[in-house]
Amino acid sequence: TEDFSRDEFSTHYGNIQIGVEEGLTPLYTMVSNLDDWDRYETLKWYAVDEFARNNPDDPVLPEIQARNAKAQEIFLRWGRELFGWAIYLLRIQV
Repeated sequence: TEDFSRDEFSTHYGNIQIGVEEGLTPLYTMVSNLDDWDRYETLKWYAVDEFARNNPDDPVLPEIQARNAKAQEIFLRWGRELFGWAIYLLRIQV
C-alpha cells in the first residue's frame, strides 16, 4: 500500500474550486453517503463469499479470503467513517 498525507486531498468545495481554477464549469456533483459506501464495500465481501462457495479448491482462495478479511476490518474499524467518494461533472468553458 501507499502512504498518503492529508494535504494531498481536498474538501468537496476545494475539489470544485480546483476545476474552476483550471477553467472548467461545474455542472453536477454527487457525494456518497454511508449507505452508498456500505453497498460499495460489502458487495466485495459478498463476491468473495460467492467465489469461495463456487471455487472451494481454488489454490489462491486462502489469500483472497485473507485480503478480504483485512479489508473488512479496515473498513469497519476506520474506513466507513473516514472515506467516501464523489463524482464531479465539469465542462470546458467555451
